[in-house]
Amino acid sequence: MSSKPDVKSERQAQIIQAALTCFSRNGYNNTTMDDIVAESGLSKGTLYWYFKGKQDLFVSMINSLITEIGDQALTAIEQQASSPDKVRALGAAFIRFGELADGFVTLMAEFWAQSEDRESAGQLWAGLLREYHRAVTAVIEEGINTGEFRQVDAAQLVWAAIAAYDGLAFYKTVMPELELERVNQAFVDALLEGLQATE
Repeated sequence: MSSKPDVKSERQAQIIQAALTCFSRNGYNNTTMDDIVAESGLSKGTLYWYFKGKQDLFVSMINSLITEIGDQALTAIEQQASSPDKVRALGAAFIRFGELADGFVTLMAEFWAQSEDRESAGQLWAGLLREYHRAVTAVIEEGINTGEFRQVDAAQLVWAAIAAYDGLAFYKTVMPELELERVNQAFVDALLEGLQATE
């Protein structure tokens, strides 16, 4: 017997994809629920059945993106045997995220600036950052423990790396010609050279 399709999940995914298109095109402040209704092809009632309003939908969209790219990154890491290869996989995952969520950093900044509850909006962003920070720090510390990397303050190094990728995501918004893959390759090569354990 075939299982019934999960209509709820399909509808939510359809709405979130429409929201991503609208927010990426118009920004947070200039996007309305009517825009998302038109983009999704669903009724306004359907959107409000699944989401309380624009802010609720935006937060759900961000969490969905983070979960998707996080799952991809974890899968990529698990497929790598060495710590340097895991770092390369993480760098590639950050670049894929930048391509998947075009303008993500500026969207998050705009959402924070326009939110009536900046503290909650800031905590959303901070929570995402801390989650990635823990995952990447674990990879660096594993490399230190296996002797592949020299002793460094992994936690502080990872904050600098995350900030670099956030900066690149913003730069890509204002300079579309920026070749993120080449920048990522140069950055990761230099990072791994600096991390390499000496004989």
